[in-house]
Amino acid sequence: MRYLKVLGLVALFFFSMLFFVQNHDILVQELALELKVFGLHYTTEAVPFYLVILMAFVIGSLLCTLYFFLERVRLSKQARQLKKQVEALEREAAALRPKTVEEPYTTAESTENIQN
Repeated sequence: MRYLKVLGLVALFFFSMLFFVQNHDILVQELALELKVFGLHYTTEAVPFYLVILMAFVIGSLLCTLYFFLERVRLSKQARQLKKQVEALEREAAALRPKTVEEPYTTAESTENIQN
């Protein structure tokens, strides 16, 4: 599985480089982003288009990582709660089982009792 991950990363890197090389003229053009909301107007500095693509990728990766980290924490908490519930149910089931008066002998103990 580790080899498949490395192979996937190499393929992603290769196709990313291929994309950037083949579209170099378009990607180096500068781009200024604007946001107009409720009468407010915000304009960014002009940056190359490839930087916008790269930042979108990085921000998306960070948000996905944060989401999966929080999901893992939630699932770990749920697993701990379920383990406690299972232990409590096992204790309850053990308490409801009838107690035996006498433990059965093993074969070695049985032969000793017969000889005495």
